[in-house]
Amino acid sequence: MNKAHSHQKLIFDGIIVGLVAGFFTLVYRFLLMKLDALREVLYALRGYQFILWIILAFILALLIGRLLKKEPLSSGSGIPQIQAEIMGKVDMNPYTVLVSKILGGGAANLIGMSLGREGPSIQIGGAAGKAISKLFKRSKEEEKILISAGASAGLAAAFNAPLAGTLFTLEEMHKKFSAFLLIPSLVASVTADFFAKNIFGLQPVFRFGLTEYLPLRHYGFVLLLGIGCGLLGVLFNHGILYGQELYKKIKIPANYRPVIATLGTLLVGLGAPSLLGGGHHLVEALPELEQHVQLLAFLLLGKMIFTWFCYGSGAQGGIFLPMLVLGALFGSLLLHLGGPFGLEEIYLRNFMILGMAGLLTAVVRSPILSIILVTEMTGSLYHLLSLSLVAITAYLVAEMLKNPPIYVSLLENMLKARGKENR
Repeated sequence: MNKAHSHQKLIFDGIIVGLVAGFFTLVYRFLLMKLDALREVLYALRGYQFILWIILAFILALLIGRLLKKEPLSSGSGIPQIQAEIMGKVDMNPYTVLVSKILGGGAANLIGMSLGREGPSIQIGGAAGKAISKLFKRSKEEEKILISAGASAGLAAAFNAPLAGTLFTLEEMHKKFSAFLLIPSLVASVTADFFAKNIFGLQPVFRFGLTEYLPLRHYGFVLLLGIGCGLLGVLFNHGILYGQELYKKIKIPANYRPVIATLGTLLVGLGAPSLLGGGHHLVEALPELEQHVQLLAFLLLGKMIFTWFCYGSGAQGGIFLPMLVLGALFGSLLLHLGGPFGLEEIYLRNFMILGMAGLLTAVVRSPILSIILVTEMTGSLYHLLSLSLVAITAYLVAEMLKNPPIYVSLLENMLKARGKENR
């Protein structure tokens, strides 16, 4: 096969994978959007109706556990599973993963667990890529490429971010640049994004666009934000891993852990409903809230602990979106703390965006991905310099503290657990 024909084949495969991965990811995204609205209604119920909702929530938790027992590789975000698949460490069944991820992720979202859609979307896309590979009888090496392209398409469709979807495969999953990875991943991402925009519109995921340029005189605060994001990212990583360890100490079968997470989620829903779900609504509401330091500190601490608690249960859901929410809250908090030192409130949106990129970089350790993803999600190119500064600073702080990227740690833990199960 000549090189030109090989590239044409990669483009064709990328289009097909983009369509299929985009379809399943958008089904999942649409389902979560509808369940978000339904959850608000359910948590507003009172009396015997709320008791019925509690019963339903625990039934959903049992369903999540049942799905996890049937398909263990559908647990958590799904990103470590896709990485392990590409490494040849696991062999997932794409069909059972698709069913478990969509149904389990939908149930966890309806309950209100602090989990995001991005990791599941990446695994859904990767599973779709593997299914296409099997259908077309591709080789093992080609299968890995199509799984990677599907993962790119999943992220692109979840966040309207085709460039970030492509970079995710190159920078985070393979950690190398290759035409044989780039071409199908980019084609699949663009195809899925085109599909998504036809359904959800051309607007970016976060619709609180910038209203002011951040002046250079405030870049000292940007540097401080980067340092703070680096420290917060290291704390977040430790908390995610500790949450998993904590659940392991509870002497119940793993498939019943979502029941514990559901109990905690119901209590949070009664006391602080703004913390429920991935947090997309919280980020978009931040610029309109009457903010003060105590409220922001409460939301930041509460969302972080709640995310650790939910993710540790193994329920189907990711940490990308909660990370972005925490970054936006931290950026807002720093802006208010900087008020007495001349930092004006009109730059709130700027610091929300910078906090997102800084924390994402510190946690995942992929600065280019973080910059591009946040830029695509907010639809603004005016803050690339400040984004780069905060991302580089956060990266350096996390590296200096010798804290490994979260998905490296999660992958190691998953492989260790599977090794013990197979003994």
